[in-house]
Amino acid sequence: MTWQKLIRSHNYAEAIRDLRRHLASHPEDMTAAGWMADALRATGQYGEALSFFDQLAVHRRQDKVANMMAPGSAPWDIDIACLHWLCENHPKAMQMIHDLAAGILDRSINYASDAAGGMSQGLLLYYMAVSDDKPKEISFALDYLRNRVKQANGQTWPCAVASYYLGDVTFADVMERVNRRVSTMPLAPATLEHGRRKRLCVALFHDGVKYRAQGDEAHCLARMRECYALENLLNEQEWYLARYEVEKVDGKASAR
Repeated sequence: MTWQKLIRSHNYAEAIRDLRRHLASHPEDMTAAGWMADALRATGQYGEALSFFDQLAVHRRQDKVANMMAPGSAPWDIDIACLHWLCENHPKAMQMIHDLAAGILDRSINYASDAAGGMSQGLLLYYMAVSDDKPKEISFALDYLRNRVKQANGQTWPCAVASYYLGDVTFADVMERVNRRVSTMPLAPATLEHGRRKRLCVALFHDGVKYRAQGDEAHCLARMRECYALENLLNEQEWYLARYEVEKVDGKASAR
């Protein structure tokens, strides 16, 4: 079974074992390094996962062809920032996400993290700022989301989530967008369901964050548990952050 199939079927231990053997003799294989980063993150080995994502980012910055084809892109930086958060380096994580949002605004970053023009970094910054009670960053995140909503097609995901934070739509409206078919192309049911689950993961997580912003930590945690209960989709930052929130609370409870 290939590394990709092993990881997508959640056979992480076997994938990591095979990848370690391969990378020991082929350390320059960035495809293998990428799968290793995903597998380590999935198993909660955040520090080692971070080292592989850093390696991928360095390799990308040194790739002259990729820089010519996609100048001003930062494909791994959101992963790296969120891993810093998961490793408890909150100031570093928040600064990185802030800089990614600022880079979209000043156009030093030309390739956004999503089809909505970089909405994701604003959503993640809002979560971090609310969680660590940083009023200036909260204000910056909301202003950034307001800017992105104005620039984007309102039907593009995750615009609805940003509009929910801004008070322009209800959570019922967000869920309508989660469940709406987003492509007119003939797609397999499994592909459509995968996309729906990705949107649901993001929606549940950020509804939890909105509860936290209102001081309702019980409902926040309930949403985090719902998000974490979904199948790990590998590359949704919100799923890992929800796991972090749940394990943090459950760990404190078991330590009593």
